Formats: sequence, C-alpha cells, structure tokens
Amino acid sequence: MPLLEDIKSVLSFAAFRPDPDDPGIPWNKRFTGRRSLLLNVNRTHTSWRALGKRGSFQESGVQEGEFPEIASSRAEEWRSLTDGGWLNVSLNNRFIISLENNLSRRENFQEVLRVNPKAVLGAKFDRGKRYALFHHPDSTASILMACDDSMVKVTEEALRANGLKAGRICCGLFAMMETKLTEIYNSGRPEAKGSFLLIATCEGSIAALAQQAGQWTDLRSRSGMGTESPDAMLQIIAPLVQKFPQGTPVFYVHDGTDERFSTAMVSQLSSIGAVDITQDDQLWRSIGMN
Repeated sequence: MPLLEDIKSVLSFAAFRPDPDDPGIPWNKRFTGRRSLLLNVNRTHTSWRALGKRGSFQESGVQEGEFPEIASSRAEEWRSLTDGGWLNVSLNNRFIISLENNLSRRENFQEVLRVNPKAVLGAKFDRGKRYALFHHPDSTASILMACDDSMVKVTEEALRANGLKAGRICCGLFAMMETKLTEIYNSGRPEAKGSFLLIATCEGSIAALAQQAGQWTDLRSRSGMGTESPDAMLQIIAPLVQKFPQGTPVFYVHDGTDERFSTAMVSQLSSIGAVDITQDDQLWRSIGMN
C-alpha cells in the first residue's frame, strides 16, 4: 500500500544518513538473529532497552546527565547488550514537528530529501537541520520534522568514541505519531475519514495533531519540556483542544516508561474523553519494530 510504503521510507533519520540503512526494513528485521540496543536521548537523561536475537525486549535502564558522559560511563554495558555494538537512537530534544502543505511528493522523494532536501522543502529548508516527512494519504498536507544537525553529529561522535555504532537515528515522538496514524488510517473506522485529535508524549516532549472532516488542520509540538508538570504540557495544546466540538474522538499515546507522568496525563485528558491507545513498551515498539 502506498501509505505504508511512504511511512516506512521516512520513519527514521536514517533515510538522510550517508551510511547504508534501508528504512523500509523494520529495525528488528534488519537485525534478525542479532542483539541490538534502543536508546532515547533526552535533554537531561537517556533511557535504553535491549532487543534480543528473537526480537524480544530485554534489559532496560535510565541515567541522568549529558549524553556524551552517559555514553562513556555505560559503553561497556551497552556493548555487552549488543552483537557488534549496533544501536537505534531516538533523539528527544531540539526538534520541532510542524504541519506543512504542498511539499514535493515526487517519485523517490525520500532519497531526494536525503541528498538534496532543498529540492523537496523549498523555502522551508535550513542547512542546519535533518528532516523527515509523513504525508497525509488523501490531501496535500504533510507533517515535517526538523532536528538540529549538530545534535545528530554530537550523538554519533559520542557513540563512535566508545566503540558503539548508530545504525539508525530517529525521533521517538515522531515515530509514535506515525505508528498510531497508520493504525487509524488502516482501521476503516469513521474517524479515519472524519475528525479526531491525536496527542502524543514521549519523555517530556509533546505533539498534538488535529484532523477535521478528513483534513489535518492544526499541529502543536514542543520538545525537551520534561515530565515534572503535565499542566505545562497541556497548556501547549489547550488552544487546539478548545477548538474541537464535544464528542470528537481524542486519542492519547505515550512512551510507556514513566507511569507516574502518564497516569497524570490520562487523568487530565479523561475530562475531554481521551482514549489511551498506548501499547506496552510503545516507544520501543515504534522505533524497534518499524
């Protein structure tokens, strides 16, 4: 199906890396029979989850601090959890997700976006960014993610300096949104062609996408906010929520790693009838199984 092919082709920043990595192949399929490690790099901490030879989730951990220092202190442990030192890294800071229209959908646009992003993005192009795109299946709208190129390079260098290799670099929040949008559009449910609100949080970052009458109409996002205050996060998306008529389907997906925060968010969002559509290990599923 074209939609699925588009999603798989742009799911990760790997589409824009010079290293060979076919993003159309799910991470766990690429490393079938080999152990690898999934990381989520945040502003104040890093979390991780090991992926076994048969694709099962195994050891996990979290450490506070700057990523280069964490990579140095955890390098031996991380190498021991992999076959060959391969990691799939989610960046959860210094990115923004925006709603755009009329971006190029030329054949092989993913490859063009990697080698010549200006040809796809036009005036939206910024030399200091890495990009990913997800297109609405039935309109000219697209979700554009832009991440600081400097953060990608610092992350890659910290891994290389410690005998580790970034086989793929992605954005967990973006991947979670794509995962759930795919499920909605493939479900055949009325809201797929109608109206809904999708809210996603990932270890202190948030995005909310509104669809009305089958068209994306608004998107709000903020990265690196932290999980100390659900109220502060909700203020980011409040203007969007207030526009929706009562009874419009609202879906909430979260990373599943901070039970205290997600419980508080679910409690707050229940007042607008939000349904929690998170799966166990949602963050790790979104980046490790796609």
